[in-house]
Amino acid sequence: MRLTLSTLGSRFGHRLVGVGAMAALAACGAGGGTRTGAIPGPAAAQVPIELDGRVDDWAGVPMLSQAAQPDGPLHAAWATDDAKWLYLSFSVRDTVSNSAMPGTLHVLIDADDNTQTGGSVFDAAGGLTGVELSLDMSRTDKPQGNGIGAGAALRTVGAAALDAYRSAYELDVVALPTWSATRFELRIARGGAFDGFGRLGRAVRVRLVFEATSGAVSALPAARYVFATPLDTRPRANLVSAIPTKAAGSVRVVQWNVSEGSFRSPTNHAKLLAAVAPDIILLDEAYAETSDSTLADFFARPELAALGHWRFVYSRTGGRQHTVVATRDRDIRQAASMVRVEYPSGVLDSVRATAPSAAQHLFDTEAKAQLSSTGAWITVGGIETLFVPLDLQSGGFFGNPQDQLRVLQSRAIRAHVQRELASGATQGAILGATRGATRSALVIAGDFNAIGSYESIYTLQQGLDVDGSDLTLSDSWRLGERTLVSWTDPKVGQFLPGRLDLTLYSDAAFERTGGFAFSSVDLTSAFAASLGIARETSAGTADHLIMVTDLRARR
Repeated sequence: MRLTLSTLGSRFGHRLVGVGAMAALAACGAGGGTRTGAIPGPAAAQVPIELDGRVDDWAGVPMLSQAAQPDGPLHAAWATDDAKWLYLSFSVRDTVSNSAMPGTLHVLIDADDNTQTGGSVFDAAGGLTGVELSLDMSRTDKPQGNGIGAGAALRTVGAAALDAYRSAYELDVVALPTWSATRFELRIARGGAFDGFGRLGRAVRVRLVFEATSGAVSALPAARYVFATPLDTRPRANLVSAIPTKAAGSVRVVQWNVSEGSFRSPTNHAKLLAAVAPDIILLDEAYAETSDSTLADFFARPELAALGHWRFVYSRTGGRQHTVVATRDRDIRQAASMVRVEYPSGVLDSVRATAPSAAQHLFDTEAKAQLSSTGAWITVGGIETLFVPLDLQSGGFFGNPQDQLRVLQSRAIRAHVQRELASGATQGAILGATRGATRSALVIAGDFNAIGSYESIYTLQQGLDVDGSDLTLSDSWRLGERTLVSWTDPKVGQFLPGRLDLTLYSDAAFERTGGFAFSSVDLTSAFAASLGIARETSAGTADHLIMVTDLRARR
């Protein structure tokens, strides 16, 4: 059956609503818990928080604050800490993206637990006195339309007002999940470089206030939080000096959005890829003129050539952004039904007709470019495996035209994958028999850009494993970190680091033996130099991290 928003919501434990229901969140007035003054905070539970967006590790963390009335847009908040970070989690009534709401969620922080310093804001809703800092989720100085905010920012507080927007990267803020949900988790550096209030003190007071586009304000009760862990002011000590090795019998699958423009001068791309020693590479956002000769030149660069002999295929659709599959010291054949990956006839028109006139150019461009995806068969551990890279539409919010286009793209790619698996099963078995392949499997990886609904991801998971189950989403933790962030852009700073790049794989055929997200900034300077790069190389090359997944065939 076709996946609907309601069935999707039941699978992921939260309600999924459209823009109309989000407007109901915006229309909700004050009264969703507006008690004033500091209240005693719970002692922090010493639970290591892994910033993955799933919040299951928050089960042992005591609640910090809860709405007095259950029908308001804000439900509850939790807090815990370690030596470097203040961790907060919050739940809301309706499904939204943390970067795109019908208004702004202000996380107000009295950084020194002193009502006589800082300012006072939102007094009409109970407010919070002594506020030094506001973390604004879904900032509304650059709205996306329909009163929906865009991104996040830090703001210091003057005598009675929030000051100018500043980058949340100044306190290394991260919030997940990137896609829409009803509960989120985030972290804030306790001793960052943000001036205007200094470090977070031994205790802080916190209040979450939702300011709707309509002007209505709702708030959770204020709460006092006492840190359980002494602040560690030393520079980052978790830089790595070695790349994790893959387990015996595994292949290293690497996915990377190479940032179209910079890939035209790919010297550093080759060095960064070679640093993780991939066996199979899936690239997206390769530029429009990508060809046999440009890719042959790329894989002949000394760093990659030293790893082995590379063979590759690439998409013939995608407009200015193409996808690539490459492998070393293995055979590869392009999926016959995925040389060109195109939409079913008329499907774009059906949605274009309902889109606002300002958004219709998205569908016109898409009709010309078609899909940035392809497919390639590679035998891995005796398993004939279809590798599918992709790059989905960026931008937008839950249910808007960009989000709808992502869903259309994922459905079209799914249809191509299903046709290829059906037609390739016989052909693959015949060809694979000469190479010892006796089974088939599927790996899909790329920039999903899922900052709206989860449906575009789940469409490419549901029932596509070889045993009829869902494909498994690989967790690639950032080296030296406890986050699943795959994209970061501190130069612009409007949007928080996010999880945009994903790898889905057949766990009926493969076991995951390892994986990580790679950026040179996470390396020691000495180790980076040994690889022929600097710690700054990744940031100057692409805004996406290299995503690594190690897979081994099940016996």
